[in-house]
Amino acid sequence: MRAYFLDRIRVILTILVIAHHSAITYGASGSWFVKLAPGEGPAALGLTLFAAVNQAFFMGFFFLIAGYLTPSSYDRKGRAAYMRDRLLRL
Repeated sequence: MRAYFLDRIRVILTILVIAHHSAITYGASGSWFVKLAPGEGPAALGLTLFAAVNQAFFMGFFFLIAGYLTPSSYDRKGRAAYMRDRLLRL
């Protein structure tokens, strides 16, 4: 059974990840391989606050969704197929 509400949450979280990395690129404090603007001024403060709030929850939310979906995937595939699929993805 497809959980469409989780699909919508994952889309929103993915957009937040893109916005997070864009904020770091354009002035927020943080580490990213592209840095196009210095991290000074009120805009940088706003971007830093945005990035700080985002990184407090978005990756944990992705892991929560993955953990929620793991038992049904395991039950549907069985132990061997599930482990083979996980190892293939690693």
